[in-house]
Amino acid sequence: MEKAIILSPSRICRPGALKLINGATVYLGDEFCAHKQPSFRDFAAARELTGRNPVLVSSLLTEPFLKKYIALLSECAKKAPGTEIVVNDLGLLNFIDKNYRGVFSITLGRLITYLFDPKNTRVLGSRSDQGLAGKKMKVWEATLEATPTPYIKRFLKRYLVERIETDSERIFRKYAKNTKVKISFYSPMRLMAMTRFCPFRGGMALECKEPCGTRLLKIKTPHLDYPLFSKGNAYFVKNRPVKHPRLDRTVTIPYMSSTGLKVYMNEGSLRG
Repeated sequence: MEKAIILSPSRICRPGALKLINGATVYLGDEFCAHKQPSFRDFAAARELTGRNPVLVSSLLTEPFLKKYIALLSECAKKAPGTEIVVNDLGLLNFIDKNYRGVFSITLGRLITYLFDPKNTRVLGSRSDQGLAGKKMKVWEATLEATPTPYIKRFLKRYLVERIETDSERIFRKYAKNTKVKISFYSPMRLMAMTRFCPFRGGMALECKEPCGTRLLKIKTPHLDYPLFSKGNAYFVKNRPVKHPRLDRTVTIPYMSSTGLKVYMNEGSLRG
């Protein structure tokens, strides 16, 4: 089984990167923070370090960041056609389809697979499936439905998708049962929510030198009977690797605990 590891562009150039990679496929970029999107120089550095092309990862992209990603695609199309791209932005997917259809290997990231199955984004209290602290869910929460499988199959074919990614066992089994697409699974952290509030910089960071690096914050609150983990612009809970014959790639995110680091709080922050 193939193993992959996500590294931000700044991490790929630091000492010890090759030991951290340890033979795994490099995912270069970030799913949740546009500040960590790579340049072609980063791509070339990763290729020189490992001897093979990295997989490019996109986040959601505002217009300025989309322009930067388009510049990266232009270089890769000329110098590294066939590169795999994990797409988490529908605008980027549409751009690739219109301008580079068939040039790159397209993988749907877990943000898009969650978009198709919004029910599966909710990891509720381990004692209850009725919401935070066992409260009854609102009507709109309880009636969110999954995108019909026939539509998803047409979507995969329409955009030449070769692989999908998820950290949800239910989503994994849905694609394993109903499609022939390759499937990757993320562990040991499952996505709970995204945010633009950076716990390392405070507020919305207009400029960033990636102070979070590989660091992870553990957050406890009386509203949940399990801990949350904050990394970059996202919150996670622990999950376990899925066991299934269709699984051919696992993806991990390296991290280290950020003990003693001040957590920025705003009026909406959970306080334990």
